[in-house]
Amino acid sequence: MKKKTLSTKQSGRGRALPFKYTSVDVDRHGNIRVYIRLPGAKKHRVRAEIYDQNGNLTREFSEEYHAVVSGKLKQQPNNRTAWEPGTLGWLVEQFYKSKTFHEYAPSTQADRRSVLDNYCDFVGGLPFQRLEKEHLEGHQLQKRKTPAAADKLVKYVKKLYYWAMEADSIKKRFPIESNPAKGIKYMNESAGYHAWTKKEVAQFRSQHPIGTKARLAFEIFINLGIRKSDIVKLGWSNITEDCITFVPTKGDSKKGAAGKLTLPIPPALKEILARVPRTQNTFILTEQGKPFTANGFGNKMRDWCDAAGLRNCTSHGIRKTAATNLAEAGASERQLMAVFGWTDPKMASFYTRAAEQKHLAKAAFEQREIAQQGSKNVPLFPFNFIGGTIGGNYAAFSTPQWEGGRPGGT
Repeated sequence: MKKKTLSTKQSGRGRALPFKYTSVDVDRHGNIRVYIRLPGAKKHRVRAEIYDQNGNLTREFSEEYHAVVSGKLKQQPNNRTAWEPGTLGWLVEQFYKSKTFHEYAPSTQADRRSVLDNYCDFVGGLPFQRLEKEHLEGHQLQKRKTPAAADKLVKYVKKLYYWAMEADSIKKRFPIESNPAKGIKYMNESAGYHAWTKKEVAQFRSQHPIGTKARLAFEIFINLGIRKSDIVKLGWSNITEDCITFVPTKGDSKKGAAGKLTLPIPPALKEILARVPRTQNTFILTEQGKPFTANGFGNKMRDWCDAAGLRNCTSHGIRKTAATNLAEAGASERQLMAVFGWTDPKMASFYTRAAEQKHLAKAAFEQREIAQQGSKNVPLFPFNFIGGTIGGNYAAFSTPQWEGGRPGGT
């Protein structure tokens, strides 16, 4: 029997255990990770089980914790600022100081740091000009058990090198002729987050009726197509007449007023929002009456989906469903970009192409049905039988003759 582990409700995302230097992180799949981070050292991920079947701390966890804190279990010193110029670690540090990196949302910055820092633990001391495609593919293969993480490494290294090829401070000292990550195929063939089906939408609404916090959040998601990092900030101050205006926390739109999104509020959503007291700072509040953090709200949404029996559904999947619904209703690429805040038409074209394929295929099958229905009233041969007979298998039929002359006549 599998040992009892720390539950999501016990931990919460980023909440510390009752031990100094420890923190807990729960990802979107519900996987729990416990870390020990000593000052000036790389964080250590705890591998031991935290609790036993009776809910007591295990001896293995206690031993591992004390081994790290006492220094018996050595950690690598955090020497990232000491990379030699020209090394991959040095390049990554320059990237962290760049305007490009600081224009990312805080969550995106943290994610890229995690991936690139981990890679530098292995090859950070090597000259970045000598990194080959085969080297990166080798590390990608080492992470094949987690293909999404393997592909994320390739994606981030590719963007790192493209930045370096354009940055004057880098290319003058260490010119790069090609991007080592270019042309590497991704290992993960997943289509990403699962888009909710009509049945799943109905199932969630059935479980969470109007008036509940879960239903309020869902209707904002499905009607506006926003992210969880944005929904936690929205309140009455964002609404003017029949529109809601906000600055998305992700993408180029975070650069300022030019990136504001103004979306019309559908009548059905307007009725649901009318139930929210005007005194609330944000529409969605915790049980303690405080605004959610993005990660905390993600965990709550996970609970709401699980309660509805929708373990494969996520808040981001609702955003995909909203985009699909608009595209199938005939929205253009530019219209989708305006709604979802995309600055690159690539994402919008994904949805419009899918919608177009669906409509074209449906139209083709409808035309076939019409043709087949019409053929039931058409003679087997497109001519009249007037006289004579046909031998063999067609002896029962008259010999065909064409009205208006012989074949080819008028």
